[in-house]
Amino acid sequence: MTAESHAGRIPGEILNFLRSAGGHSLIVKGEAGTGKTTLALQIVEELMEEQPNYYLSSRVSDEALYRQFPWLKEKSRRDSILRASKAFLKKTRPPHVKESESVPKDATLRAAMELLKVLAKSETVATVVRSELQKLEGQIESGELGEEESGQYGAEFVDGSIILDLGVLLPELELAYDLAESNLPKKTLVIIDSIDGLSEKYGILSNRIINTLQKDLVDHSSTNIIYVLESGGKTNLDYLGDGVVVLKSEERRGRRVRHLVIEKLRGSRIEKWRYLFTLADGRMKTFEHTQVTIPEVMKKHTPVDDPGDSMVSTGIEDFDRIIGGLPKGGLVLFEFGADIPQEVIECIELTVVADFLSKKRGVMWYPLHSLNYPTLDRQVNMLVAKERISKCLRILDTSGIDAGYPFVSVIEGNDASNDFRWDSLSYMLSGASTPFISIFGYDAMEAQYGNDVFKHTHAFIDIMKREGNIVLAEATEISASFPALAHQSHLHVQLESIDGTVMFCGIKPYTPYFGVEFEITEGLPKVKLVPMI
Repeated sequence: MTAESHAGRIPGEILNFLRSAGGHSLIVKGEAGTGKTTLALQIVEELMEEQPNYYLSSRVSDEALYRQFPWLKEKSRRDSILRASKAFLKKTRPPHVKESESVPKDATLRAAMELLKVLAKSETVATVVRSELQKLEGQIESGELGEEESGQYGAEFVDGSIILDLGVLLPELELAYDLAESNLPKKTLVIIDSIDGLSEKYGILSNRIINTLQKDLVDHSSTNIIYVLESGGKTNLDYLGDGVVVLKSEERRGRRVRHLVIEKLRGSRIEKWRYLFTLADGRMKTFEHTQVTIPEVMKKHTPVDDPGDSMVSTGIEDFDRIIGGLPKGGLVLFEFGADIPQEVIECIELTVVADFLSKKRGVMWYPLHSLNYPTLDRQVNMLVAKERISKCLRILDTSGIDAGYPFVSVIEGNDASNDFRWDSLSYMLSGASTPFISIFGYDAMEAQYGNDVFKHTHAFIDIMKREGNIVLAEATEISASFPALAHQSHLHVQLESIDGTVMFCGIKPYTPYFGVEFEITEGLPKVKLVPMI
């Protein structure tokens, strides 16, 4: 199976690694709050139909896990019954059970006895290797390792959980071995969250526990094991795992950015080693590299309602929801990072233009990038009524060549003060409704008119604002006009590429990061913003 995208889930490289032949160990590490437990449980959820699993949590309470992953509660009950049955098989005396009204102990024990009968009648055809576990327990008994943990534990019911006497020194590990053995020849997935917590409980170094499980279960019994570590730095434990995944939470200009880094997956192909992700709604969602293609055939654009009397819609509902829309009589700055794909900019521009045209509003456009007029003509004619294009759209072209399209107006390209005059440009849109929008790509304008173009267009911008129209300026941070635009803008948003994913944030007003995704629809691809949490 090739590595595949799991947008909204977890990286396909990790799942393919755990699905490949043989046993594998994966170390998941990161500082507190980076999402280690969430990742581990979503791996369980993804593979639970393929690989029986055993989840050992030493830090997080059951109720906290149930709230985030409701399906765990039923699974936990089934595991409790299995643990009870294993206890019956190992003990030579009947278990002493304390009274508890909160737990249906009779039903649980009856189910355990039924399972015991099945297990007793079955003949085990395969076993897991236990040589390293036996060696470890022998060293504990002799006092060479760990704390005194060798007493017998009676079975009792506490807060709905079954605490069992397995008659062994390391009951959690023994259970992992038992479950792996009972599931053979199927592969079992074991998650230890965290290895640090288990190490503290028994006073045994983490590397000794990992070495024991690696040799017995991973190498010789084809078991998958995920170890959760409570730190994100380099450790000697990294060399013991077949795979290492690091979760990081970083600050970037006061905003949170989360990274998932695949440091190694031994024997597996890694097509993408670094992912941005979010923990929105308590779930891990990875962001893919941002790509968008405008379809060859589209339906008419459906106008988006304006957010209010003083605001105009961008045509992108999620943009309106986050920034409130475009203010009438305002200067709006869209800051594009230098590495933003041109297709992303074109899709956003075309959506804004289509929404204004669908409402019969005038559009003056000096594009940030050169446009393919035949393609644009076909696109806008699909998106809006043809008569609105000729009356409401003017693309300002300084090439000096008449393109032959009604929406193209040739300007001289020598003197910005003369080319961008309110009386001449507003006359071109005399058949359109207000508010107008002027979309000015300042990097392209500077290439044509020089770095002082903002000074020469300032008078036009002032008149646009006084008339209640909107000026949408597009610029990169290296544009000479950028500082003045940023200072004078009423609204300033930024789109930048981080690890190949386009991220959106508000500068004025301030917002956190949002991942930009494009949803394929019958019209233009729909822009969706996913919060980075």
